Amino acid sequence: MIEKIISNFRICGDFIEAKPFGNGHINDTFLVSYNQAGIEVKYILRKINKYVFKNPEVVIQNTVNVISHITEKLKAEGVKEISNYVIQLVKSKNNNFHYIDDNKDYWCAVFFIENTYTVESVRTEEQAYQAAKAFGRFQKLLIDAELNQYKDTIPNFHNLDSRLIVFDKALEKDEVGRAKKIEEELEKAKLYRNISKKITDLIKGNELPIRITHNDTKINNVMLNKETNNGQCVIDLDTVMPGTVLYDFGDMVRTSTSPVEEDEKDISKVTMRINIFEALVKGYLEELSDVLTELEITNLIYGVKVIVYEQAIRFLTDYIMNDVYYNINYSEHNLVRARTQIALLESIEEQTEAMEKIVKKYAYFNN
Repeated sequence: MIEKIISNFRICGDFIEAKPFGNGHINDTFLVSYNQAGIEVKYILRKINKYVFKNPEVVIQNTVNVISHITEKLKAEGVKEISNYVIQLVKSKNNNFHYIDDNKDYWCAVFFIENTYTVESVRTEEQAYQAAKAFGRFQKLLIDAELNQYKDTIPNFHNLDSRLIVFDKALEKDEVGRAKKIEEELEKAKLYRNISKKITDLIKGNELPIRITHNDTKINNVMLNKETNNGQCVIDLDTVMPGTVLYDFGDMVRTSTSPVEEDEKDISKVTMRINIFEALVKGYLEELSDVLTELEITNLIYGVKVIVYEQAIRFLTDYIMNDVYYNINYSEHNLVRARTQIALLESIEEQTEAMEKIVKKYAYFNN
């Protein structure tokens, strides 16, 4: 099937193989190899999940806009071999940047960036630093992007109030009878329901800038250079849309600071590693400290807390709704994921004072 789909893109040579790539929860992704005059050339083929992204064409147009904007900025900086630093889409034979299959699914192909690799989780401070620096650089390149050129690929994506409405409705219906099994998790979830109020009020009051943000800042969305191990290119642009950098930073911390995977069953192993947090702050603010507002920087930790809680609610909601959103490997997978997020949030609460000192250490207004 994959060979048939990718044959609809403008790719020369002979198909060699296709194999699953990455470890994402949402889209189906494949690494595809072609023989081009005796040289093996690789591409990434991705199917856009139409349950998650109701309007795939918005995803594609936002991606095109990002690539175009960053390309122009890199050209202005005199960067050579720009395709090593920003992904490049492959056009279909219909001259589009996508192909629609018989099931009305949208597929996109991009050139694989050679001499790079990804990691699924942060093991060292250097990895955290490089990932954060790459996302900071990505954000800086888009700092002057025109907001009106971008649309929401997922409406209300980081609107916690909206997420809680869906959560409450799912809880009320409890169609498969799972809510009665998770009383402890539901009690903990109640404790943080108003956690996003401060940020929401700042946004409503136009005090926090709305910028073009990535919204999926996991380390496996950064291509690292095999020789230098530096963060080279940010990938997976499906969720790029208007938002606040507080949530991009928050998701970096959420996905990078725990020493275990987000589906670790033993929550006693879940903690927010303060050394990894400092590496993230250092890398991110090295790129952005003189670009972000003081209000953005001083509220970064609030963004962390909101994102971790929001993700717990999303996992709980999906569990109650019988796992309609995230890919799972067993029946309680989403519940386990929710438990780790709650445990991570509790650890962050305990270390807030130390985290605040670290942010101040790297903020431009304290240097």
